[in-house]
Amino acid sequence: MKYLILIILNIPIYNFYICQSLTLNNSFELTISEPSDIFHSLENQTFYIVSDNGYLHQTSSNGEILKTSKFRGSDFEAVFSKDSIIYVVDEMFRIIHQFDINLELIKSINLNYQGARNKAFESITYLPKRKSFLLITERDPILFREYDHNFILKNEFKYTKLADISSATYYKDYLYILSDEDRCIVKMSQDFEEISRVMVPVINPEGLTFDSKGNLLIVSDNRSKLYSYSCIW
Repeated sequence: MKYLILIILNIPIYNFYICQSLTLNNSFELTISEPSDIFHSLENQTFYIVSDNGYLHQTSSNGEILKTSKFRGSDFEAVFSKDSIIYVVDEMFRIIHQFDINLELIKSINLNYQGARNKAFESITYLPKRKSFLLITERDPILFREYDHNFILKNEFKYTKLADISSATYYKDYLYILSDEDRCIVKMSQDFEEISRVMVPVINPEGLTFDSKGNLLIVSDNRSKLYSYSCIW
């Protein structure tokens, strides 16, 4: 007689099927070494990509470099644009660099964070409902930190439902966070309530954004590639 043995594990179950799957539209080879994040600005319909070697690039939709900042940082890990200002996170030195639309450095802001050098801020975005900039540390621990417009800390909490976080972006009332190690994207409300997850078929996914058509764009660090996916969330 054959028996069916069920083992019940204490593992949280998430809805991976709100987005049935990611459908690959296209992929592009990048000439940017170790791309670590990407952002699409709806204000000027352009794209920004930052790299681990400390450069900010303005690119086309397929990742072709149009312009590169003269200023070079150390370890650029996140990029975001709001009100014609481009915000770039230098993880190693805990600095927010602000650039104008010509990629000229305006000023730099030091953030106080005492964690490990290579486990600091990997993500930056803005949540309109909360009127806060959101910065997220990579791991050990993963911290969600909210800042006001002067980058004064407002709120902080620990997040434990992913192994790491490599990028975050806001799109159409929702927050999307990307995990490199778990290779998934989590969709959240602006109150940080998880809505759904989708697996990401990309090796070393480091950055994500949405274009004006709603396509999901992901950059791979190790492969120096840009992927475009369609997805019904």
